Amino acid sequence: MEDYSLIAALWLGILTSISPCPLASNIAALSYLSAGAGGFNSKGAAISGLFYTLGRMVAYTCLAFVITWQILSIPEVANFLQRYMNLVLGPLLFLAGLVLLDIFTFSIPGLGGNRFVERALKRYPGIVGSTLMGVVFALSFCPVSAALFFGSLVPLAIRNHSPLLLPLAYGAGTAAPVVGAAVCIGLGVDITGRFYVATRRFGRFAKRLSGVVFVLVGLYYTWTFIIPFLKNLKT
Repeated sequence: MEDYSLIAALWLGILTSISPCPLASNIAALSYLSAGAGGFNSKGAAISGLFYTLGRMVAYTCLAFVITWQILSIPEVANFLQRYMNLVLGPLLFLAGLVLLDIFTFSIPGLGGNRFVERALKRYPGIVGSTLMGVVFALSFCPVSAALFFGSLVPLAIRNHSPLLLPLAYGAGTAAPVVGAAVCIGLGVDITGRFYVATRRFGRFAKRLSGVVFVLVGLYYTWTFIIPFLKNLKT
């Protein structure tokens, strides 16, 4: 496995966490916990925030692990991808870049996660409810997070035959910004507003920059692998 793959997976996780939809849900969750829901104090809210983050991290990691492991465990599929993964990777990265640049958009039907979270928090206040909130919010994909997860992380994990390590790095990346915010809440610092503004500004810049990189890398893979492959088919 290339050394840059771990860094790439970690960055994909961070970018997912500060993308518009996950960022909004993270801020909403932290605001809810820091407001003292369920009788939490600031330290209790921070602990619940950490378990919320753990729920997101576990959900992303487990889902990526299951998808990658299932694909790699089927010999025919694994052999096919071993031969043609570079052909698939170029268009996937290119499309993911277009989504990050808001050139290509699509919608994902809602799963009713908010209603489930409300019922879970009423029935299981505290750590259990916070963890469930993290799991549900993580699995409520929006176009950007879906493009990063399914269009970038999963192909990267398959290409490197890494059903666990790269998903773990991705999960850690998704957790990093929220852990920082939860720690600040535990110290009694009211950062939700400033955190949202600063992260959103950085997120816009990071999203555009990453979108350009994805498009360029996708074009590079297309030029390097697909065009020679098509030429060989003609001969």
